[in-house]
Amino acid sequence: MAKLTDKLKAAISKMSASEKDKILFRLVAKDEALVRKLEYQLLEKGKTSTKRRQEIHAAIVTALNEYKKYYYSPGYLLLQLRSISGAINEHVKVTKDKEGEVELNFLMLNESLKLFGEKVKQVPYAKSRTFNNYVVQRALKMLKILYKMDKDTQFRFRGPMRQLGKHISQQPLMVKLAPAHGLDVEWLIDGELPERFKIKK
Repeated sequence: MAKLTDKLKAAISKMSASEKDKILFRLVAKDEALVRKLEYQLLEKGKTSTKRRQEIHAAIVTALNEYKKYYYSPGYLLLQLRSISGAINEHVKVTKDKEGEVELNFLMLNESLKLFGEKVKQVPYAKSRTFNNYVVQRALKMLKILYKMDKDTQFRFRGPMRQLGKHISQQPLMVKLAPAHGLDVEWLIDGELPERFKIKK
């Protein structure tokens, strides 16, 4: 990124409003993420977070159910999850919807294991390790985010937490990997974040 000198800054500040607008529009158009953020803030007045979350929720369910026709391996399933995760991350970046981040990630993991858990379980460790690691790490990340939220919000996610704990407990290789990442599956099964749960900086 080019550094602006004080002289150039002073010269730019003296430009007319219309000239500045032309430059601003040209620069904003080059940054797709900024365009989406401005659309949310300026056009939608920051009031469409819930609607956007619901749309992604529906898209996740549709995408994973559609993928049942094409399932090949945990590795290819992981590619699907990373694509979904990208959409979730973009939503959070635009809207700052942290509860939505937790909700949508739990949905992604729970739906994936509900639909493909039995198939993943049948695959040898070497071919499922990356997928299993991803699920465990993502679950732990959601717990760390939840840990920072108020008790009422944590309580609202007890259902999805327990559901995910049940799914993971049915995956022997996933259960075996969990402690190495600092995840106690019982936290999920209990639907509680114990005081001993510490967030690693």
